[in-house]
Amino acid sequence: MEKVHAPFNISLETLDYWEKRNRRNNFFELVYILEGSGEQCVNYSQIPYREGSIFLLPASDCHTYKIAEKTTFLFIRFTATYFSSEEDCVIDFGKWFCRLNFIIGNYNRLPGELIQDPLDKQHLVQQLQFLMIENKRNDSHTRRIIQATMITVLELIARNVAAAISPQPLYEEKKFADMLLHIQYHLLDEEMISPQYLAERFHISTSYFSEYFKRNAHETYQEFILKSKLKLAEAKALYTDIPFKEIAYDLGFTDSSHLNKMMKRFYNKGMSAIRNSAIATGHPA
Repeated sequence: MEKVHAPFNISLETLDYWEKRNRRNNFFELVYILEGSGEQCVNYSQIPYREGSIFLLPASDCHTYKIAEKTTFLFIRFTATYFSSEEDCVIDFGKWFCRLNFIIGNYNRLPGELIQDPLDKQHLVQQLQFLMIENKRNDSHTRRIIQATMITVLELIARNVAAAISPQPLYEEKKFADMLLHIQYHLLDEEMISPQYLAERFHISTSYFSEYFKRNAHETYQEFILKSKLKLAEAKALYTDIPFKEIAYDLGFTDSSHLNKMMKRFYNKGMSAIRNSAIATGHPA
């Protein structure tokens, strides 16, 4: 059984056939195909891969590869804790951790190419190639350089996820659609999603904000924020093994009991039932 204990791992593997890996993931896996072709199979869906293909597999997704031509894979595996804040670091990784939360909550997890924008894909490939080079050097600066590079990787992924979920078609007013995307992007930054900040940023009267939001969203601002946080909590329960009390703390709930109560109210089942459903239906590769 393969286990990955470190919060970050890079490996380069050239394979003629795929060997079964008996494990349940507790990390995200970014896969870059350097050469070769075949099919990626994720939760019973199959998608062709070829040289240059890039995929993101959130934790707990079950996957295998049917290799048609000898394939060289670059696997980059990282846990949620990899982007936690560190006291001795000059970069505030805590804020960048919001990018990972945005991806967890909004990435559709459908099999297929991760990046649709050609220029972004070119940028991402350059970053992945740099990660391979830096990982081989492995000196006293490597860890910080890799962390900083992964920030760029996450930002590129987040931009493409944002483009894919743009709420513009659902709302007549582009300004409101942009506001919702801003909220999703900064969901855990209370200052940047406060009514006061949003009103100022999107040029809405503070006194009119509540009415404006409800008129466009057909629910109150507070209800929208709560449901957005519950959606992220559900994704974390399904696709990570983060403890419920930690999820509750990160999302601003009083404790795991409070989060569980709200989840049952809106989803009719608690966090344990949600996580158990992922385990029950999982078929680890």
